[in-house]
Amino acid sequence: MYCPQCLAEYREGFTECADCQETLVPGTPPPPANKPEVDFVTVLDTAEPTALSLAKAALEEAGINYVVIPDEDPPNPFRPKYFWGFQPNVAVRCRIQVAREDEKEARELLEPLRSPAPDFNDTETT
Repeated sequence: MYCPQCLAEYREGFTECADCQETLVPGTPPPPANKPEVDFVTVLDTAEPTALSLAKAALEEAGINYVVIPDEDPPNPFRPKYFWGFQPNVAVRCRIQVAREDEKEARELLEPLRSPAPDFNDTETT
């Protein structure tokens, strides 16, 4: 016996799922469906901690899920491969990736962070 909604298995004698209150069906639950793999694309590549923080805040405010991947050469075996919502406390070049379906919106949000910062130390006048 199993619940057709949550796929929890039950012993004989039970008739209703304790969680879903659905009527149980005989047999074993079907195997879980394979989830499609997410196609990630890089929308920002930076070593600037401020740009990384601003990018994360903008994506979170827009409801866009992302992953931050540090690029180290050579790789540091003691540092995690991916930063999920975590910002490293040292300047490490990182790539922010989003699902392909969110790419356009993410690129628009992050465009100001891709432009080089103005050099306020430039003393040349026009």
